[in-house]
Amino acid sequence: MADFTSRSRVLCALEHREPDRVPVDFASTRSSGINALAYGKLIKYLKLPLDNVVFDMRQLLSEVDDQVRRLMGGDIIQLHRLSPSMGVRLNQGYRPETLMDGSAARVPADFHYENLPDGSAVIRDAGGTVLFKRASGGLYFDDMYHPLEDAESPDDIDANINLPGIGAEELDYLAKRAKNLYEKTPYAIIGTTSVSIFERGAKDFGYENFLMQQVSDPDLIEYYLDKLSSAYIAMLDKYLDAVGDYIQVIQLHDDYGTQNSLLISPNVFKKTMKPFHSKIHGFIKSKKPHLKIFFHCCGAIASLIPDLIDSGIDILNPVQISAGGMDPRFLKKEYGKSLVFWGGACSSQTTMSFKSADAVREEAREMIGIFAPGGGFVFCQDHNIQPTIPPENIAALYETARDAGIYHIQQSLAKEN
Repeated sequence: MADFTSRSRVLCALEHREPDRVPVDFASTRSSGINALAYGKLIKYLKLPLDNVVFDMRQLLSEVDDQVRRLMGGDIIQLHRLSPSMGVRLNQGYRPETLMDGSAARVPADFHYENLPDGSAVIRDAGGTVLFKRASGGLYFDDMYHPLEDAESPDDIDANINLPGIGAEELDYLAKRAKNLYEKTPYAIIGTTSVSIFERGAKDFGYENFLMQQVSDPDLIEYYLDKLSSAYIAMLDKYLDAVGDYIQVIQLHDDYGTQNSLLISPNVFKKTMKPFHSKIHGFIKSKKPHLKIFFHCCGAIASLIPDLIDSGIDILNPVQISAGGMDPRFLKKEYGKSLVFWGGACSSQTTMSFKSADAVREEAREMIGIFAPGGGFVFCQDHNIQPTIPPENIAALYETARDAGIYHIQQSLAKEN
């Protein structure tokens, strides 16, 4: 058997071939990450004297130290945008902060917020408008400003839309970091782009307005999506010039599912959203054919998978196995030759949060047996690790990847399942 590096192991699995062992993602994306409160408990459990560095202040996600990544068997590392969330830049240094549980952390120095008398916290723009709000006792910031909520015409969109873009400062930051990760680490590199069309539309119009206008004013939504997707392509053109030769996977996202159903019908998706996904995915493939397109989409989305594949995606994440219709055996049988399943090793929503370490091991071994045969599987839980998940369950999950993810072992597991 060939000697694999982390990078070659991941690439082998992404080509639907079996490497030496199942490749592992430990907190390498903003949809498979680890909440800072959970990470603080984990490094204490592992008895590691490490700082807790938070890079994503919207979701409160920690930057994983390489020592922890190696202990967990991680094969992948993330190339952040300069501002992964809420416009907070990562190149301004870090400052001390006390987290909600009283633990110490370091957060980006560019992160500024205002505490309100009711215990909530807000982030304002230069003019004082509240852009984001974290509820009292909450962990996460929600969008509060919807620039297109009153838009009724293309002129209204043109006058108020804030189109995505990428500047010289970020391109320089990304190019240097991507080259460094490629040359100085053994890991596969995933470039996270913040590209979405459905979620971006919900933020720009407001969720209710955006859902209704897809039906009541489809021409207006088509105008918006065409303008948005064209801006994304212009941005990706520059982004891929800067990092496309260093990354192996590019992440895009759009959440279309709830726990048991879809947010929009398959017909509306096919007519309204799919053409613009196809436009963006097609551009990426034409620009950098070697890149694998990682698409994050939560929930009960089984009925959308054929159209997502047709739009050009290679990888589906998070594979929410606890959601309606997302039966692992069905997914592997129906789509295992077309899709890489990145996630689904254990339910963070149920098993990891509320059951024992032994139950985590049992579920993870079962999922390896289902998803791993023939390659096309990257091991991780089915979404970000939340504060409710005890560190012993996190350790148990990744110990199982190490112990049961070796391919000659998993082949016997597959026969059992």
